Amino acid sequence: MNKEMHWFEQGTSFARKYFSWMLPDTKKTEKKLRKYFTSDYRDKLNFTGLDVEPRDILLLAYAGTFISFIAFFIFDLLVILSYGSHIWDIDTFTILLMGIVTFVFPILVMNLLANYPKTYARYIKIHSLGDIPEILSYLVMYLKLVPNLENSVKFAASESNTPLAMDLRKMLWDMEIRIYHGIDDALTSFATQWGRWSEYFKRALHLIRSSIQERDEASRIITLNRALDVALEGTRDMMNQFASRLHQPTMVIYSIGIMIPLSLVAMLPAAGLIGMKVTIIQVFFVYDIILPLFIFFYTRKILLMRPATFNPPSIPDDHPELLHINKHKRLMLSITVGIIIALPGVFFMTIPLFLSSGSSNTFLNFIANSQGLNAYFPVTLFILWGFTASVALYCISVYRPYKKIRDDIKQIEKEFSDALYILGKRIAEEKSPEESFMYVANTMSGAKIAEVFSQTGYNLTAMHTNLRDAMFNSEFGSLKYVYSDRIKAIMRLFVEGIQKSQRAVSISIIRIADHLKELQEVEHKIKDTLYSLTSTLRGTSAIFAPLIAGVTLAITRLISNILHSLAGKIPTETMSGYSVLSTVADSFTIENVRPEYFVLVIGIYVIELVFLLTRFTNGIDEGDDKAAYLYSLGKMLPTSIAVLTLTIIIGQMLFSSIVRTI
Repeated sequence: MNKEMHWFEQGTSFARKYFSWMLPDTKKTEKKLRKYFTSDYRDKLNFTGLDVEPRDILLLAYAGTFISFIAFFIFDLLVILSYGSHIWDIDTFTILLMGIVTFVFPILVMNLLANYPKTYARYIKIHSLGDIPEILSYLVMYLKLVPNLENSVKFAASESNTPLAMDLRKMLWDMEIRIYHGIDDALTSFATQWGRWSEYFKRALHLIRSSIQERDEASRIITLNRALDVALEGTRDMMNQFASRLHQPTMVIYSIGIMIPLSLVAMLPAAGLIGMKVTIIQVFFVYDIILPLFIFFYTRKILLMRPATFNPPSIPDDHPELLHINKHKRLMLSITVGIIIALPGVFFMTIPLFLSSGSSNTFLNFIANSQGLNAYFPVTLFILWGFTASVALYCISVYRPYKKIRDDIKQIEKEFSDALYILGKRIAEEKSPEESFMYVANTMSGAKIAEVFSQTGYNLTAMHTNLRDAMFNSEFGSLKYVYSDRIKAIMRLFVEGIQKSQRAVSISIIRIADHLKELQEVEHKIKDTLYSLTSTLRGTSAIFAPLIAGVTLAITRLISNILHSLAGKIPTETMSGYSVLSTVADSFTIENVRPEYFVLVIGIYVIELVFLLTRFTNGIDEGDDKAAYLYSLGKMLPTSIAVLTLTIIIGQMLFSSIVRTI
């Protein structure tokens, strides 16, 4: 199976194909490449495994800068054209915002793309820390059974597909070609290399090395258990330190990203009192571009600092429950449904552009009039719901099976430790493997792991196969449809150990079961610690942010209508007061921009908040888990937009009665 090309590799290929003219083969280009791509940069690029050249990276950075600049330049032209004959009314603040976004954003894009390999290398290093408990578990479990350091490293490297295991395989290869003088020398160098990132991993590796030198079995087991304790304590302490540092960033996101911006929305109509003319374009630039960019970079910085602890189980693409999923077709279907839902909003928004002021069509006037349909249901909500429906339909239909499979894997791993303990006890009583497996299956009847053990017992008794084939045969093995690397690795240890000593393997299996319980307890406590911090942000993005936005939008409309109403009732002789109220009433428009446009702009901001905060909270809770993020997004976004919609409708219905009484 071909390795899927990384998006950065695809981007460099695209830039090389269409933008080679931006970086000609000259001495000046070579000088740039030597200046920007130092030996340290090239080492990090090699570490990432990205199949790209420095010239391609620089070309992609230039191409990204050029494309983003052209996109914002075209948008600026559309903004200018929207003023029509009133082009000279564009205020300085709007021009300043346009300039900031048009010139600063491309520079940010160039910086991100040019430095992505370094960021990716750092991410891989941190992400690999989450592989430490698994790798150490395999090393210790093997050494408890067979005290051979080199074979234990080979076992850990072969049973895991993690980046850290790949580094172990590289270490073994270096040892084979005599870069190291032996396994002790290789493991010492490996511990020193990774010790810069994880001191507790370095200590655990040194303890594992020293366990081989212990004279008696009891001392060796104690040393190995101490190595596991160091690993688990280090993982727990590292995550607790990260959690303690999360309080301030969480408050910054909550206040600057949500509370303050959304609270200020209600004050915008009154900006004219201090001589400010707030336009919808200004609101769009600040709320839909600048603020989301700030939240994106701030949360990205925090997530890059998150130490990985326990990485989610990997799911192969050929899993039986995933074969029927055609992502391309489901994406097209989701987009089609979204367009259908959004079409009424687009249609209703364009009616005022073509409807003459003296039109006698009651229905069209009701739609076009700000005091008609839009007073109760802003038509731009159709557009927000169209986008929401597309995202939710795609995310849930595609990634719900991933969520179900991952939950099943976690459940069967949770049951496995209990089953392993019972199995070890039966083996210690000198029962045969087939009888032991059937006993565990009957004892844990109803659990998912019971089906696996029952199938193993059946293969041993009915098919008269050996223990390895009973579990690992590609046609009928009981673990064929078990997608847990942890379970498969431990059962391979069991198969290897029982051929040597049934008593020894029973003791080791019981110890491994205890170790798995400890591992699960640490993982559970870490998730509880993180969830207590992220649950507030989850509730905020799903409920409180759209609730605040909906209320402030209704208040904004109320204030604007009151000011217009009072301005129209003031007698001509009190002209100075009229002038002030008129200025305030008109300050919130660009040549009478309709209020439903404002609902659209703030609605986009709420959607962006859901995307960013869901990514942030899932990144903290689950780490780098794309499936969990997109599934959570598919559930969170409809909830948020539903709250926003209901709040706007109810708020405008309540406040419209207040306006009529004035």
